[in-house]
Amino acid sequence: MKKIVLFVAACVFSLGLAVGAAQATDAPADGLKVTNYGKKAAVTFDHSKHVNEATCEQCHHKASEGKYKCGECHKAKAGDAPSFKKAAHNKEKACWSCHNKRGKTPKKVLKCNQCHKK
Repeated sequence: MKKIVLFVAACVFSLGLAVGAAQATDAPADGLKVTNYGKKAAVTFDHSKHVNEATCEQCHHKASEGKYKCGECHKAKAGDAPSFKKAAHNKEKACWSCHNKRGKTPKKVLKCNQCHKK
């Protein structure tokens, strides 16, 4: 009985490692240019700086549906979803929730030009 329990535990552990590795390899390379369709410069986003700080779902609220690209729903102008600029600067979710002092869970407060570099 102990051998069966250990075998099942080892299988579950291995499956967890495999799923975690698969998710980690799916993230885009660093240096991803993200525009907010605003007047400020595009943001260069590095996933490697964020993967240990947040889950995919914290930023990609449609991840469970397989949607990871914000621009799929959030466009230059609001439609069925808020505009990309409003979505990224939402105090409850996305960038501002961690990077603005008025955000929901500020972790590393940044000024505009630290992300929007010319």
